[in-house]
Amino acid sequence: MKIKSNLWFESDEKAFFGKGRIELLEQIERHGSISKAAKAMKMSYKAAWDAVNEMNSLSREPIVAKETGGRGGGGTRLTEKGQEYIRIYKEISSLQKRLFDLVSEQAVESDRLRSLSRRLTLQTSARNQYLGRVVRVECREVECEVELDIGDGELIRALITSVSAEKMGIETGMEIFALIKSSWVKPALKAPEKSGANMLAVRVESIVEDGEFTEIGLVLRNGTRVVSVVKRGEAEAAGLEKGSAAYALFSPSDVILAR
Repeated sequence: MKIKSNLWFESDEKAFFGKGRIELLEQIERHGSISKAAKAMKMSYKAAWDAVNEMNSLSREPIVAKETGGRGGGGTRLTEKGQEYIRIYKEISSLQKRLFDLVSEQAVESDRLRSLSRRLTLQTSARNQYLGRVVRVECREVECEVELDIGDGELIRALITSVSAEKMGIETGMEIFALIKSSWVKPALKAPEKSGANMLAVRVESIVEDGEFTEIGLVLRNGTRVVSVVKRGEAEAAGLEKGSAAYALFSPSDVILAR
C-alpha cells in the first residue's frame, strides 16, 4: 500500500501555494526572471505572472519583487519571505513524506496503526525533536554509539548504554527519534579543531533575548530548525548575528533516543 497526496497551503480559503508554485519560485530565484522561469517550467508567461501576482496579494509581505536598472536592465528577485515559504513547504513536505512512508510500511491491522499513531504523536519537553534512520551502530561493553540520518544526509551521533540499545532493539535501518534539549545546543561561528561533539552547519535565523536567557533559532541547509537557549550575553560574546553561518554543537551523550 502506498499513500500519496498533494500538499497545498491556503490563505483566506484561497489556494496560496503548492508544489508547482514552489517550483516556480525556485526557478525565479535561479533565473532572476518570471519569463525565464516560465520557459524553464514550460508554462505561459501569463500563467506564471498570474500565479506570482496571486501569491503576492495573499501574502502579508511581498514574495517576489522587481529589480530596476543594473547590468541586465533589471529583473525579478525572490524576497526573504519567498525564500522562507520555500523552506517551510519543503520541511512540511518532508515530514508528510515520512508520515506516508511509515504508514505504507505498516500492515492495515488496527493494532499496528494504533502503535504507529503513538509514534507519530510523541510529545516531550525537548525543543529539538528529529525522526531519523539509524545508519550505524557500534557497541562496546558499556556504551553504544548510534548514528542517525535525519534527512538529506544530516547526521546526528548519540551515545547510549549498551543495555538501553538492547532494550530498544536498535539496529541499522530502523527509524527512531532523537531529542536534544535547547540548553544543550551551543552555537559557534567556528568549528572546534578537536571535538567529539556533533557539529551541524547552520545559519542563524533569529536571536530573541529576555531578562536572563537568549533563544537562538538556527536552520540547517535542508531547512530543518534547531533551537539553542544560552545565557544572556553569550550570543553577543560569540559574535553571533542574524544571518551568520555557524555550527550547532552538542555532545552525543546529550542526545536522547526514543521509539
